[in-house]
Amino acid sequence: MMKKFVIVFVVWFAFMTEGIAAEKTVTIATLNWLPYSGRFLPNYGIAPELVSAAYARKGYKADYNFMAWTKVLEEVREGKYDAAANAYYTDERAKAYLFSDVYMDSPIVFYKRKDSRIRWNGSLEELKPYRIGIVKGYANGPEFDKADFLDKRVSKNEILNIKKLILKQADLIVADKFVGHYLINEKLPEHEKDILEPLPIPLYVNKLHLIFSKKVPDAQQKLEVFNNGLKEIIKDGTLERILVKYGFEK
Repeated sequence: MMKKFVIVFVVWFAFMTEGIAAEKTVTIATLNWLPYSGRFLPNYGIAPELVSAAYARKGYKADYNFMAWTKVLEEVREGKYDAAANAYYTDERAKAYLFSDVYMDSPIVFYKRKDSRIRWNGSLEELKPYRIGIVKGYANGPEFDKADFLDKRVSKNEILNIKKLILKQADLIVADKFVGHYLINEKLPEHEKDILEPLPIPLYVNKLHLIFSKKVPDAQQKLEVFNNGLKEIIKDGTLERILVKYGFEK
């Protein structure tokens, strides 16, 4: 009888501890979006390091999976992961997802060829004559995204977008300032690194959020846990130290 009791207790204890461990893990889908996040970057990059630090304050572990951005949105919307990292806010996304507090800024700019005479003063109307490269599924600010009068040329990823500009298949491309700088310096051959430059006026400053599917029962709880942890790492300076470590301004 005692032996049966011990076996039952061990099985029950294993089940309970497994459940507790599962409750303390948040599964996060995101994309290879250097230097913000990447499968082979230390700590997966600055954004996952910030997110992990916030969750760690509340005793949670963040597990990351990397995939194309369109798949990230689809998988999280269907509840296959708890959250997606590095998401911009859009009204359309707000219909399907819950948004966390902001943990980073993402300045969106136009890049051009240095031999181009294009100047921009901030009006979208000025851009009508130009072919503008964008990346599929990316949000580049509400006004630009709604500007159907612009000639937008879609690419699958940032590198293809950059190549399009180098090959003069576009006059401008839209990119996060830090992503563009990183890819130009780290991914292009030496003879192409000095061809492009950003325009000085930002198109838009996006904010980075975690987003949670409204289909997941405990999504609101995990969102609030993150927000509370984020407040703590902001208050004690941890967030700022991580930003400085990666060369980002607060």
